[in-house]
Amino acid sequence: MKNLVIAFCLISLISFIAIIKTSSKKVEEKIFDLNESLSLLKEKYNLLSLEHTYLSNPSRLISIMKNHKNEEYIHINAADIKILNKKYDNK
Repeated sequence: MKNLVIAFCLISLISFIAIIKTSSKKVEEKIFDLNESLSLLKEKYNLLSLEHTYLSNPSRLISIMKNHKNEEYIHINAADIKILNKKYDNK
């Protein structure tokens, strides 16, 4: 009788552990999927935020670029732009 109780306890304990393990694995998969979708949404948000900043106020973007000392950035005013026309002679 004592062996039967011990066997029943071991079987129930093993079953309980298996159930907990599978449920925790499902939760970990859901967390991973949510983290992946969250990182994609963060990337989209950063891109849209930059686009909104540029389209809503270009002068703010220019000041940010000047403050960060971007060496490659050169600001050109619209008045400084010249249109060059070439006339081709048909000879």
